[in-house]
Amino acid sequence: MEEVEAFPLWSGSPGHYLSEGLRYPRFYTFIDGVVAPLFVNGVVPAAEIEGIALATAAAIARRYGGQRLLVVLILEGARIFGERVLRQLERLQEDYSLHYEVATIQVRSYEQGSQATAHKVLQPLRDHRGRELEDCGAFDGVALIDDLIDGGGTMVWLIREYLPRLSAKGLGVCTMLAKDRQRSRAVEDALAGCLISTGRRAPDEWLVGYGLDMALPGGEGRRPTLHLFRQALPGGIYAFNTAIEQRLIAEHQANPQGVEDQLGVYLSSR
Repeated sequence: MEEVEAFPLWSGSPGHYLSEGLRYPRFYTFIDGVVAPLFVNGVVPAAEIEGIALATAAAIARRYGGQRLLVVLILEGARIFGERVLRQLERLQEDYSLHYEVATIQVRSYEQGSQATAHKVLQPLRDHRGRELEDCGAFDGVALIDDLIDGGGTMVWLIREYLPRLSAKGLGVCTMLAKDRQRSRAVEDALAGCLISTGRRAPDEWLVGYGLDMALPGGEGRRPTLHLFRQALPGGIYAFNTAIEQRLIAEHQANPQGVEDQLGVYLSSR
């Protein structure tokens, strides 16, 4: 089995891999003998991510200057990118007379086809002290930060249903990436009035790296969810081919231990 010391990260040279003290296969061999590369091409280098964070912070400061703002990180994806945005925002707040507080929320969406049709709040809106926020009426605006816009259903649910119940106003949406895909007219219309910054476009593939992950279902009550990638690496974002992903999920459902052994990945419970 061919291995590399870490996931292939953006480095400007196809053969250069960053070392993180971990070893993973560069290719996966399916049970029928088909050998497939796990990662297809670099999407966003790390330096560009920092640039996106700075541009996002500047857009927030311009929109909410002179106001009292609640910045909401949508977990888990937004945690790492959001921290970088907040560092940039801290440098800008005096110039823009911006006063802000930070909160987090975690939502799980259940999909039918490619659209999110049901949502469950895993962690309600909480401030930086861990206290639940039941009313956002004291803030002039609420800016949501996420890692990417995919189908957009979860974000629309937050801005159309969940946050209005908390008297939130001045809603804005910021993301690191926006997938290049078709979205429903309802989603596009809902987002149009709220978008502050969408970072850059990304291919409509699974994206891994920099806090983004792909979870392989482990079966009801049988074993924990298997994460192909969970660590935050410094190199950037990579695309994971959708066709390979579908085959990998099917094979993991049929033979979870075999997939885990070959990938050498960590279970989320560890």
